[in-house]
Amino acid sequence: MTLNPVFGLGMVAKRLPKLIRQLETPPTRVVAVLDRGAKTAMHNSLLAGLQMLNVESKILTWSPSEKRKSLAELEKLTQRMIGAGLDRGGLLIGVGGGITTDMTGFAAATYMRGVRWAALPTTLLGMADAAIGGKTAVNLPQGKNLLGAFHMPQFVLADVASLSTLAERDWSCGMGEVVKAGMIGSPSLLRRLEKASRPQLRSCGADMLAIVRATAKVKCTIVEEDPLEHGRRKLLNLGHTFGHAMETAAGPRRLAHGEAVALGLQCALDMAVDQGLAKATYRQRMLELFEHCGLPVKYPGKLPTTAELTRLIGRDKKKAKSSVDVILPLQAGECVIVPGQAPRDLALQIQRSFG
Repeated sequence: MTLNPVFGLGMVAKRLPKLIRQLETPPTRVVAVLDRGAKTAMHNSLLAGLQMLNVESKILTWSPSEKRKSLAELEKLTQRMIGAGLDRGGLLIGVGGGITTDMTGFAAATYMRGVRWAALPTTLLGMADAAIGGKTAVNLPQGKNLLGAFHMPQFVLADVASLSTLAERDWSCGMGEVVKAGMIGSPSLLRRLEKASRPQLRSCGADMLAIVRATAKVKCTIVEEDPLEHGRRKLLNLGHTFGHAMETAAGPRRLAHGEAVALGLQCALDMAVDQGLAKATYRQRMLELFEHCGLPVKYPGKLPTTAELTRLIGRDKKKAKSSVDVILPLQAGECVIVPGQAPRDLALQIQRSFG
C-alpha cells in the first residue's frame, strides 16, 4: 500500500476529475457528501470538477457535529445515498472536516458491504490527520470513535486555499495534530513551526502548504509500514488517550478535538519527564510552541474527578483487558510505546498536569 495524498492551491476542479479517471475501474456514479461549513470554499470547484466527468454525480450536503457523528445520522446518510443511486460500483467522496471524512468513510466501509471512497479535507485538522490513513468511525454515547473500520480512501485531495474560511478555533485544532506529527517523527517540522510567524501559521498559501505536506509525510510513512495499527502506527495516538478523556468530559463546546490533543500532549510530556524518559527542557520547549501555535495549555473549567477520568480512559477503544498502551515523547521526533498502563494511573497524571 502506498499513500500519496495530493496537496495544492486552488486545483480541485482540475485535479478531481483526473484522479477519478485514474481509478482502476471507472465509477458507475459519484456521490459527494459536502460539509455545509465548507460549501462557500468548495461547492463551485467541486461541482466544476464533477461536471467534467462523463459520469452521473450528486452532491449531498449535511451539517457535521460530534453529536451527529452517530449511528442515527449514519442511517440517514445511507438512505440519502440510496436515493442518489449509489451502487457497489460507485464512488463516495467526503468533502469537509474530520467529522465529515470519518462519517463518509465509515458509510463507505459499510454501505452494500463496502464501496470506494475518497477524501477532500477542507480543515487543517482533516488535512493534517483525520482524512489520511483510512481510519473511519462514528461515536457512541460511551465515547468517541468506538464503532469504526479501516477503509482506505482511493485518494486524498487537499486544497490548502480552502482553509481561507476556517475559523480561528479550527486553526488551533489543526495545529494540535501538526505539532503532534512533529513530536512523533519530524524535528524539522517542529523547527519550521517555531520559526514561523503567527500570520504564516494562519496562512492559506505556500507556507501552510509546506507545513501540511510535512505533517502528512509523517503519518503516511507510519501508516504505510503498519496500516492496521498492530505496532508502529500506535505512535500516532500520542496525546490521544489523555486527550479523548478530557474531550469527552468537557464536551465539544469547551474542548474541541485538536485542543484536547494538545492538552494530552502536555500530559504525555509531564509523564515522560517524571519517568526520566525526556528532559524538562524539551517539555518547556514544546509548551512554548503550543502557545506560539495558539494551543491551550490549561483545562477549561473544573477538572473531572479521578474516578470519572478513570472511567473514560477505561472506555478507550485502544484498551486491552484492564490496561492501555500510552505513547510518551523522548525528544524531538522520537516517541516510545509504553504498554500496560492502568487507566487510573493515567487519570492521576491528568490530575497532576492540570489539577
